[in-house]
Amino acid sequence: MASTTGLLLVIALCVGSALSLKCYTCNAQSTNTNCMTATNCSATDTNCMTSVFAGGIGSLSGASITKTCTAICTETGFNAVVVSTKVTCCTTDLCNTSGASSVKFTYTILAVALGFLGALMSQLK
Repeated sequence: MASTTGLLLVIALCVGSALSLKCYTCNAQSTNTNCMTATNCSATDTNCMTSVFAGGIGSLSGASITKTCTAICTETGFNAVVVSTKVTCCTTDLCNTSGASSVKFTYTILAVALGFLGALMSQLK
């Protein structure tokens, strides 16, 4: 009986490591094209996480994309006039494909803010 229990334990450990999650990983890349390295996550990591920080005005814009394996992941998002951040989580193999769709600039808010700034500047003259 003890040998059967030991054998089942070894099989369970082997199956667990063979079925580990795979995620795309990268650190602070400016494009999603540079974030397509498939990585086998550790047995404790159950989420693929994508973090995107983006900002800019008009043609002056940039982004920083980070993808990783993680045990705990909380989706968040923040969108201010010219800066956006977004964290997305998923739980299947290579599910964190896109970093580009994670952040969408709100051009309406940007236009309103620039209009307000222009109105303020005209009042100062």
